[in-house]
Amino acid sequence: MIKKTFGLGLILSFVCIFLFPSSIYAHAYLQQSTPSANEIIVGSPSKITLQFNESIQPAFHSIQVTNSEGERVDLDDSYIVDNQPKILEGSVQPNLPDGQYIIGWKIISGDGHPLEGNIPFQIGNSTSSSTNVPTATSTGYYPGLDLIVIRWLLYLSMAFLMGILSFYLFMYPSNAKAKHRLPKRSRMMLWISYGGIVASIFLSLPLQATIEARLQWSELWTTPWIEQMMRTSFSTIWLIQLVMVVILGGVIYIANRASTRSYSRGMYHFAALLLGLGILLSKSFIGHAAASELKVLSISMNFLHLSASCIWLGSLLALAAILPGEASLPSSPEERKRMIFRVIRTFSYWGTGLVTILILSGTYASLKYVPTMYSLFNTIYGQVLLLKCGLVLIMLGFAAFNMLRGRHNKSIGRTVWFELSVGVITLVLAALLSNLPTAMSSPGPVDLSNTLETGENISLQVSPNTIGKNQFEIQVQDANQKEVLNIQQIKLTLTSLDMDMNKYEILIPYQPGSTFAAEDLISMAGRWNIQVHILTDSLDTLDTEFNIRVGTE
Repeated sequence: MIKKTFGLGLILSFVCIFLFPSSIYAHAYLQQSTPSANEIIVGSPSKITLQFNESIQPAFHSIQVTNSEGERVDLDDSYIVDNQPKILEGSVQPNLPDGQYIIGWKIISGDGHPLEGNIPFQIGNSTSSSTNVPTATSTGYYPGLDLIVIRWLLYLSMAFLMGILSFYLFMYPSNAKAKHRLPKRSRMMLWISYGGIVASIFLSLPLQATIEARLQWSELWTTPWIEQMMRTSFSTIWLIQLVMVVILGGVIYIANRASTRSYSRGMYHFAALLLGLGILLSKSFIGHAAASELKVLSISMNFLHLSASCIWLGSLLALAAILPGEASLPSSPEERKRMIFRVIRTFSYWGTGLVTILILSGTYASLKYVPTMYSLFNTIYGQVLLLKCGLVLIMLGFAAFNMLRGRHNKSIGRTVWFELSVGVITLVLAALLSNLPTAMSSPGPVDLSNTLETGENISLQVSPNTIGKNQFEIQVQDANQKEVLNIQQIKLTLTSLDMDMNKYEILIPYQPGSTFAAEDLISMAGRWNIQVHILTDSLDTLDTEFNIRVGTE
């Protein structure tokens, strides 16, 4: 029973750790602008107003307005509106002449990632061909190799440090509550893990500067970036992390001195584990979770998921690398074997609790940000997640093999090392996923249908369902599933469900021999309501509505 519990917990835990993404939340996007995309206004505007779906950082933002000749006509004074951290404004030169203009904007979102985009608008009547009208664009941040390596180093080091501490505090009965001095090998692994934490946190500030200030590492020595970085929320959390890391080093040192009393040693090891948890909690305050509308819930779920993942993976390292050669194990083969399986039994109990946490927190993250099967297979986020699933299948094979060994009363084999190695590789993907735009950024084409009480079926297709030009198609069938042809006109009314903005109408006239289709713009990402009003030749009307989510790419 113990072996089955251990094997099942091992399988479920890795499914949760690597199938369900940790720390994955949506990036910010532009919700509304004044002027809006491709709007034709009468008279020169006095300022530009941009509103985003989440708070933006008070540094590294800009609004640049250029005319058709590429000349800047703004006053270079972008600012965040007082008590409205989601709104960025900037002034423009007075009395701008008629013509086409482009608003170029750059911000740092609440989760610390840079975004930029262009918004075209026009003053006065159009004098150019419609084919020359530019489209609005929005570009998010995609992680580079430097970010992946540094974040992976942090995750891996935290996992090993917390796993070793948890192993001796809660899972290894010969050193209950880690009251005895840890063996030399365990101390060395602990210090190596601590060194990885120090390096990754120390490098995280200049790394964030390269992201937010859009600099190369070589430019950090010649560009004054520190002052602006210190105005961001990231720098505050970074300083807190540095303080905790320094204290953590001192606590580990005192805990492993030969002269430290056993009771005090256990308390110091427990304090070190709490400091590790504190570092993970602080990280949740500078990621996607901190920018979520449900901030408390998102931060809590992110912290719980990341903590459970680190403790589980690190404990597996302890089982594979520390337990077989632990000097305090009994010398008698039978006693030694019983002690090992006692540790495994304790580990399985802890695994049950960790698995529960991983399932709850992982499900919260996964189901919310993979909206469609299209987004799973056609976004970078979805493809990386599928790759992680493939690695999970490999790990499941190793776990199943270990279960068979357990049934035959055999000790943990080398396959645990292979399983651990695959787990370490998946942490690279975790570092990548935690900084990618989620699948919500590209939900894919819309294909929805509603059946009216009178029996008619109305279908709506929107493609590609992103900001900019989209193809709208309507199909109407009667109760016998035959195409309705006596349609005079179809009107679509688009209403943003995220912003209080004007409704937008699209007219689709009927042309014999053609489909009911039109190409038009969707100006903002987010949730939209589309009301469909159909007028027949006999002046009867058919009405329905659809709710869709528009992506940014």
